[in-house]
Amino acid sequence: MALRQYRIPVFYGMAQNVTENRLNDGESPNACNMDTQGGRLSVAKGYVRESQTALPAPETARRLYGWRRAGERRLLVATASELFVLDETAGEWKRIYSFVATASSAQYDFLPVKIASTEYLLIANGSARMAKWDGVSEAAEAFGSTEGLSDIAVNFVELYYARLFAAGDSANPSRLYYSQAPGDTRTIENWTVATESENVGGGFVEVGTDSDPITGLFALSNQLLIFKRDSLYRLLGDRPGNIRIQPVNGTMQQPVHTACVRVGDVLYFLTSGGMYYFDGQTVQRKADADKVQLLLQHANLADCTAAARGDRLYFAFREGEGEGANDAMLIYDLARGTYMLRRGFSAQGLYAAGGTLYLLDGNGYVCRFEEGETYDGARIDAYWKTPMTDLDSKAVNKRLEELYLRGSGGILLVEAVTESGTVYNERLMPGESERILELGLNGDGRAFQLVFRNVNGSHFMIDGGVELILDMQRRVL
Repeated sequence: MALRQYRIPVFYGMAQNVTENRLNDGESPNACNMDTQGGRLSVAKGYVRESQTALPAPETARRLYGWRRAGERRLLVATASELFVLDETAGEWKRIYSFVATASSAQYDFLPVKIASTEYLLIANGSARMAKWDGVSEAAEAFGSTEGLSDIAVNFVELYYARLFAAGDSANPSRLYYSQAPGDTRTIENWTVATESENVGGGFVEVGTDSDPITGLFALSNQLLIFKRDSLYRLLGDRPGNIRIQPVNGTMQQPVHTACVRVGDVLYFLTSGGMYYFDGQTVQRKADADKVQLLLQHANLADCTAAARGDRLYFAFREGEGEGANDAMLIYDLARGTYMLRRGFSAQGLYAAGGTLYLLDGNGYVCRFEEGETYDGARIDAYWKTPMTDLDSKAVNKRLEELYLRGSGGILLVEAVTESGTVYNERLMPGESERILELGLNGDGRAFQLVFRNVNGSHFMIDGGVELILDMQRRVL
């Protein structure tokens, strides 16, 4: 008998970039609804309702947005052609605007602005003239005017050096509009040339060709990024007289604009080719992007929506082809460089503010994510699979003997997978930090894998790693 110890000292995240035999013992080729903060392995938190008022016909929702005004917060949902706001006092969703045309999926852009002395929220959907709402009126109103050349149906809006930039005009798909510089009698609702000077006036510029339409605008501290279907440009300068528009070098797959999220002065975005970011000069693919390559091969990112909360990026997407709500979420921890997957709910919209991630679920409720132990009453089914490994000793037979761990919570199900089959072992977690849980295991073969699962939605946490004792014997031919 030759005993060997197999250890998982720290749990990290998912990794699908190399063969499982080469994975770190603390990484998983397949995990769901788990969390590894602090190197511990625990069932992830769920979400709880922020409001008890459900949006009627939640399947029609396109975007969720939270507008944080002075002393209050307004939650809005855009459907294909209408805009609703949650009246928490009355306990109802009130329709405040109807667009004259229907927006397609993954459209809508929201932008808080100031026009003269009044704060507004701009809402653009690419199919009809923009709307603006002051947050207190019973209804929103149309933005701009024919005289100001700003009554155009655009889809993407950004503020850059106090001017409003807009794009997504279906009649002029590569055209970038910009407003007058606010001041005196000028406002961002006027896109005409100013008599005082060209440097305070509005206008437009063509970016590339119409066959490569603009698909998103994002302002950073010193430049405006212009996403196009097949390329990326950046605008430098603070007035029409010194504006320069330059193509950005770098190979990338284009994202939908809702799959882009800013953290500080860095823009991150998810594509079917992995996660990318703009570093201020060019586009870079994350060095660890391949860790979720198998997951993204079967992901539908057409309606992907993103948000950032603390050091975490959240991307809600749809698994598989076809239509429907986003039914999975990829979470990336910027500080630890780890990816984790969540399933078991529908995400009609995401929005983060004030350290809280809000989600519009499939039942139409606005919920706070990363809270509670269920998905608003629906149990969380979680698992973590260790790499299938032969410990680089392919000629040696491994018989699983004993598993040792510490932790707390409910029932833990351990599956031991070997050539001889899968053996299941359920145990109640010890609950006290000084106690060790010992599990006798069965099964033998030249490769093995462990699977940790919760039972009937139970929550558990493994702290201090895992140790497995194996009996290793060279196989006799």
